[in-house]
Amino acid sequence: MIYSLPSTFGRRELSVEEASYVVAGVPFDSSESYRSGSREAPQAIREASREIEDYDMLEDFDLLELAIADIGDIEVSFGSNQETRKRVVETVRFILDNNAVPVLLGGEHTISAFAIEAFPKDTLFLSFDAHLDFREDYLNNRYSHACVLRRAAEHVGYENVVAVGVRSACKEELEDARRFEVSFIPFDECYDLEALETRLMKAVKGRNIYLSIDMDVFDPKDARGVGNPEPLGFFFFDFLKILDFIKGATLAGLDVTEVVPRYDAYTPVLAAKLIFKVLARYEKK
Repeated sequence: MIYSLPSTFGRRELSVEEASYVVAGVPFDSSESYRSGSREAPQAIREASREIEDYDMLEDFDLLELAIADIGDIEVSFGSNQETRKRVVETVRFILDNNAVPVLLGGEHTISAFAIEAFPKDTLFLSFDAHLDFREDYLNNRYSHACVLRRAAEHVGYENVVAVGVRSACKEELEDARRFEVSFIPFDECYDLEALETRLMKAVKGRNIYLSIDMDVFDPKDARGVGNPEPLGFFFFDFLKILDFIKGATLAGLDVTEVVPRYDAYTPVLAAKLIFKVLARYEKK
């Protein structure tokens, strides 16, 4: 008998060929503008996931039914956005070629702009984020965490991006988003959870979606360990109240980004539970 604990998400040890969902860490945080350290998140999220009960009582769902493989962390290049972008795209394509859903553990939100390039151009990029992230560039860097929605829109089309929970943007990017007719839901339109769920169900119905969750979309009282905390935001319970929107879509990909473990030990737990919740709710559709 060997008593060892695999350093994988949820202690899963399936091969890629056996899995429906493939986890990969992307420990990349080269453009963080406030709190750095999200490169430490993939392992912190894995550690938290291994201590979460396999049966989710509130979902009435056995998480062991989720066929998950964990291929470890992508070896990123901190000195080159383009090399990291290439490695992320190729890894995501490998997962997709194996008929599995990629689940990425960030890392800064820029990894989402890399990952979406592996998907067809009609994929809906659905981002939960406190920030609009629609700048053309930030400090002369087009692949900054502040430009994620802009880069995603350039790949899938401006009509195929939706940002939810936005409560921070500079004037210029807000004007650009309106000029390009980008869909975004400001946080003051998220208070009515029933109406928000209906709105999201309509937006994703019948679509292949890439779901990107920047953890700063949550209220800082819930998720303290993030790169750019922004007052107000969803509470975890609020998010669960609207999560059934995913049942009307096909989940093509998922990521959770901007966890900075050094500022809070609970936020990685929240991120790990969030991934399980999304996958469980999707499986129950």
